[in-house]
Amino acid sequence: MAKVDDVIYVIGDFVDCHGNADKNCLRNLSIVKKIRAKVVLILGNNEKRIIKYFFNDDFDKFRAYCLNLGFQDIKLSDIIEINGSKFFLVHKPKDYNPNMLNLFGHSHKAMGIYKSFGFNIGCDLNNYRLYSENDISNLLIKKNKYWDKDENLKLI
Repeated sequence: MAKVDDVIYVIGDFVDCHGNADKNCLRNLSIVKKIRAKVVLILGNNEKRIIKYFFNDDFDKFRAYCLNLGFQDIKLSDIIEINGSKFFLVHKPKDYNPNMLNLFGHSHKAMGIYKSFGFNIGCDLNNYRLYSENDISNLLIKKNKYWDKDENLKLI
């Protein structure tokens, strides 16, 4: 269970937004108030739709709205460090940073977990459980020990 001092990074798509008639997505953002940890939201395609339809393409207004709801921060991307390794956080894998390992979502199970440039950490790949720092460290161990050495994975 999350603690008050924990930080949860959401790699986009905190809520669904199906169009400008879907006002539920704005109300659904308020679920953040029920989460005990600090929540940092990396923009996903659903948040970008919310910004387009309900905030006139104004990121700063959307960010202020979300901060008022209780989010710790709203970002396009971020860099975090886990056990001495830096990771670039981004929603879509196509927007990865080639200069470091990436943590991304968007693709659900279609891409699997491992890519040479990082890991798909969508919770649907983890039995709908958040990835912890230990989980990500273990993925990094597997990458370095096995996946990077597997000739069949070189093209991924």
